[in-house]
Amino acid sequence: MKKRLLFLLLILYPLLSEAQSKISAPTAIWPELQLNYAVNDAGMLFFRNQYRINTDENFNDLKESGILSNFERIELTLGYEHTFTDHWRGGALLRYAAEDYPKTMFYTLFLRHNGQIKSLYFNKQLQFEYADQQDYDARGRFRLMAELGKQFAAGSKFLTPSVSYEAMVISKLGQKYEGQGEERTIDRTRLRVNLTYELSDKVRLTPYFMRQTDYYYVLIPPVYNDNNVLVEDGYTAKRNRVSPVFGLELKYTFNAAPQTASFTY
Repeated sequence: MKKRLLFLLLILYPLLSEAQSKISAPTAIWPELQLNYAVNDAGMLFFRNQYRINTDENFNDLKESGILSNFERIELTLGYEHTFTDHWRGGALLRYAAEDYPKTMFYTLFLRHNGQIKSLYFNKQLQFEYADQQDYDARGRFRLMAELGKQFAAGSKFLTPSVSYEAMVISKLGQKYEGQGEERTIDRTRLRVNLTYELSDKVRLTPYFMRQTDYYYVLIPPVYNDNNVLVEDGYTAKRNRVSPVFGLELKYTFNAAPQTASFTY
């Protein structure tokens, strides 16, 4: 029980820390298709295709014209998950993210543990991702996630509401981007509410809402009066950028029935 509380305290740190100045970003829409294929009794290969659309059209600039001009970002992911025991799973991801600028390749390892808190399932996940970004130094970060949910029977189908929280922690691996100032240890968090509907043992539809927060520093310039006399020195301040996201996932598994403990569920 103490380990569970410690894990939750760590990923909830940004919510418990001192108040920061906040700005609101435009709402985004993230539709996603994922295909899963069981390669043996313990392995699952999957391919994911995600599109990101901003409600502010000025951000949808993946291309100057054509169908891609309607998107802010497209992500393609190829992954493999292996089941070690009833409670432990792990795997690897190769993810390519295309924006107007920059393009990024992510190399990721992940480890998942599933447990229970009374009647709720309790999934924990640790990821380490190494980002190789266009024109910048490669860098790494850890991603800590915890998820609580419950599966309900809805006739012959299943309905699974869940809530998850993820914190992304910058690693010392890799150099800081040139031209950037000081970085905050936790640079992004995601609070997400899901409602998964199992249309069959192979097809799942999941609408969700997510509150993504980016944490960074901004430089506040000095203030001068009309006589060009310094009134207030410039300083560095913490800034939180909050982005609401509405998403829809459609997942199809060819020859297996994933469990809630799986990355592919």
